[in-house]
Amino acid sequence: MKILVPFLRFLTGALFIFSGLIKANDPLGFGYKLEEYFVVFKTEFMSPLATGMAIAICVLEVVLGMALWMGWKTRAVIWWLLAMILFFTFLTFYSAWFNKVTECGCFGDFIHLTPWQSFSKDVVLLGMIVLLAINRKSIRPRGPAFLGSFMVGLTAIATMGFAFYTWNNLPYLDFRPYAVGKNLPEGMAIPKDAPIDVYKHTYYYRVDGKIGAYTEIEIEDLKKAYGEKAVLVSRKDELVSKGYKRPIHDFVISDLNGNAYTDDFLQAEHCLLVISPFLDKASGDAWIKVAGALAWARSRDVRIAILTGSGKEAIESFMTQYGASQWPFYQCDATVLKTMMRSNPGLMVLRKGTVTALYPSRTFPDAKALAALTGLQP
Repeated sequence: MKILVPFLRFLTGALFIFSGLIKANDPLGFGYKLEEYFVVFKTEFMSPLATGMAIAICVLEVVLGMALWMGWKTRAVIWWLLAMILFFTFLTFYSAWFNKVTECGCFGDFIHLTPWQSFSKDVVLLGMIVLLAINRKSIRPRGPAFLGSFMVGLTAIATMGFAFYTWNNLPYLDFRPYAVGKNLPEGMAIPKDAPIDVYKHTYYYRVDGKIGAYTEIEIEDLKKAYGEKAVLVSRKDELVSKGYKRPIHDFVISDLNGNAYTDDFLQAEHCLLVISPFLDKASGDAWIKVAGALAWARSRDVRIAILTGSGKEAIESFMTQYGASQWPFYQCDATVLKTMMRSNPGLMVLRKGTVTALYPSRTFPDAKALAALTGLQP
């Protein structure tokens, strides 16, 4: 144990610090993941608290990891770690068993884990923390007593500052398929010879009052032997191996009548996409800047669209409120839009389908900045 405990102490602390920081890099995205859990457990009333809770969890994870490294208040820290991992293990097991939340969001968009992979990770981490709890008396503080308090306090302030910065702006490190430099058509394409999902199909037939399971090959012999006496009752499809999944899927731009315009915008030389998943939740002050971007784009023949997941009634209400009857509104799946932009509204600048810039509502570019991005006159 003399070697094992220090190793587990370092590894457990590192995992919590890494997990907290990678989520603090995108607290709004982690907040969206919490909202999925709220829906699963029918606690949607907590959704307004999602982002605040996301930041708190990120800070707590990093602080606990640092405290474990420093040997600061070891007994309390280990009990907190144990409580958190038990809670996370329950969530990941529930997600895996009932297939409710297909990605836990443990490591944000940096590492995507299946529900069973997330659960397995939590079980291993639970075992590590239990061993640390059993041997907690052998964990000694590093350095003088004040050093632990100083490092934990500094870590809390720094992590909270980082989380608030990324929340007010955009992720510092962007791992999404819509990050600057990504080509959207390439992300939507399926490579030649890409593997596809492989399923095992089991058919259940009733023959002479008894139900039996048959494969596709066995069905031919069954029908030859029994003909119409063999009655199909049900079919079970089991995924054997998962095929290629496009980084970008379900991204469709359509007008209010349902006509698709996705290719028109992705093939344009210059394109501005103002993204607002839900108009009624958008920052009101930002629309003045949006109006300026619209005027600039129209005068220079730059394609521009306001993408929203709101319905036609909400769009019409917004038009009346802001006098925006001539604004180019288009609809897109709200979940896709929340992935594209961690701001409501936000601006995505494209050139022939490649993302050249992303702006949150608080830093919308003026005409001069747009001209510099596109190479056009301000």
